[in-house]
Amino acid sequence: MTKFYLIRHAEAEGNLYRRPHGHYDSNITLLGRRQVAALAERFRDVPVDALWSSDLIRTRSTASAIVKYHPNLTMHTSAALREVDVGCWEDRTWGEIARTDPEQYRSFNQDPADWRVPGGEPYTHLVERLKNALLELAGTYPGKTVAVVSHAYAIRALAAFLMKKPFGDIPFGDNTAVTTVTAENGALTLESYADGSHLGSLSTFAHQGLADDHRGKKADGWFAPLVLPEETNYYCHAYSDTWMASHGDLTGYAPVVYLRAAARRSEQDPQCLVKLLYGQEPVGVVELDPERGAKEKAGWISLVWVDPVWRGRRFGAQLIGHAVSRFRHMGRDKLWLHVSRTNGAAIRFYEAMGFQRAGISQGVGGPLYLMEMDIEPRVWCLP
Repeated sequence: MTKFYLIRHAEAEGNLYRRPHGHYDSNITLLGRRQVAALAERFRDVPVDALWSSDLIRTRSTASAIVKYHPNLTMHTSAALREVDVGCWEDRTWGEIARTDPEQYRSFNQDPADWRVPGGEPYTHLVERLKNALLELAGTYPGKTVAVVSHAYAIRALAAFLMKKPFGDIPFGDNTAVTTVTAENGALTLESYADGSHLGSLSTFAHQGLADDHRGKKADGWFAPLVLPEETNYYCHAYSDTWMASHGDLTGYAPVVYLRAAARRSEQDPQCLVKLLYGQEPVGVVELDPERGAKEKAGWISLVWVDPVWRGRRFGAQLIGHAVSRFRHMGRDKLWLHVSRTNGAAIRFYEAMGFQRAGISQGVGGPLYLMEMDIEPRVWCLP
């Protein structure tokens, strides 16, 4: 009998930014790194004979947890262990998909046998792919224990198949949750599903303020261009509110200057000035400047604002996710922005997103930190 520890990857950008990432190759987050450390402690004294991972960055980064206390293991990778390919949904937002394609969104979460989108992987193919991958590994490692790092939807699909239950009745496992499967005589048996007991306060569900609700996540927004001059008042409200939070008053605030620059960027690329909507309610704004920092392969964020009424619901992370998506598509490998040195709340938010203080300069209203975040896709290994 071969025993498998089937592990979901740590929190990655798609989880934080609320974007479907199937085969899209994204990094794990700061919380994800802490989850990897907790996973390593869980497996400190657990015998493991072999280690396999999906070939995507977020799973390979997670697999470093097993290597920490089992340094003689070689990490093997296989595309057969990947997440479901979501085709034309890749790196859009869940809020947009739920709004524009509600029937397919429901099918994806409840009845994936009926799910059909261009380029999407059929559900039956996903189940067979993962099942066959484990059976092949069982033939390679008879009587051994194998750690396998894969993805939430794939593991959930396999669990539903092995339990002979509808996919919609199976909850998602938390990031780094461990599922135990055994293989014997060409058959797989599910022993336990999605144990995240090692996470404690590091649970992604807890951090995002979400119940273990596999029927659809809450507070998923969608983006639309912020149109100038029609929405000048909304833009100025967002900018002045941000200025006040940073400086305490509006001394030095020049709305005409900022409006002119925003209009120019929006004309060149409407995705450089967008509002985030929840349902039909605008909840925030993000403004990008593709010219500033381009020589250094940096993407400059000019404005990030969440309406105070909507704060505390993870919309800020979704605004950052838009910037990551757009600038990565442009070939940038880092993000830059300025934040007032006295704006403690904003500094804490950006640092939680993964930004670091990279310098200090004098702004119109006072000293500013230059904040920088690496967005180049790369494998992170647990020290």
